[in-house]
Amino acid sequence: MDTTTSTKKQSEKKFDNDNAKAQELILDAVKQSQEATLQFVQTWSEGVTKLTSNLPELPKLPEIAALPKPDELSEQFFGFAQKLMTAQQEFVKKLIAVLPSQDVTAK
Repeated sequence: MDTTTSTKKQSEKKFDNDNAKAQELILDAVKQSQEATLQFVQTWSEGVTKLTSNLPELPKLPEIAALPKPDELSEQFFGFAQKLMTAQQEFVKKLIAVLPSQDVTAK
């Protein structure tokens, strides 16, 4: 293996490692933010439940009951998001396939 190939492989490995570290940091930050949000909403929900437990019951509206439940909306949204990501991934694969070769060492 010549020096150019070795240097290129080391650069690629460093990029891959740096990329993986950056992705981990971002995912950790997202998870921490999600956990903080869950704790906040849980505390808020418990407080609202305590405050409203003595209020008279509100009348039931059939229009509200006919709306999709939050978990149904979530399933629909993430189902669509997964289909969209799959379509985007397939598009990028096809796009890469039609690009000119990036093998600069062959020149």
